[in-house]
Amino acid sequence: MDEKNKQRKLSLGIILILIAATLSSLGQLAWKFGADNTGNYALILYAVGFIAAGAGMFFMMAAFRYGEVSILQPMMSLGFALSIVLGAIFLNESITWYKLLGTAFIIAGSVLLGVEGNEEKI
Repeated sequence: MDEKNKQRKLSLGIILILIAATLSSLGQLAWKFGADNTGNYALILYAVGFIAAGAGMFFMMAAFRYGEVSILQPMMSLGFALSIVLGAIFLNESITWYKLLGTAFIIAGSVLLGVEGNEEKI
């Protein structure tokens, strides 16, 4: 497989893993809303959360066809960074300096993995 084709496959894998992380975070947000409610509305939110999380797992499995697990799996942690943002927007949770610093490390690590995935092997 030529290098350009490898790059395209990895890029597709990264896109799919980012979709997976986003769906996972949205699923968790729906579960949180479900936990804060009762009755049928809570059940609907739980179901939406399971569907979103399940779709996220599907996209994660699809991503693994196009890249190395050692690069793609850690990128799922971007979902944690997204959860901090979603928590602040929808749940009025505070964003502290520690959360910002931790999120910066998560994003930096994911960027480094993406760059490493595009480098030539020794």
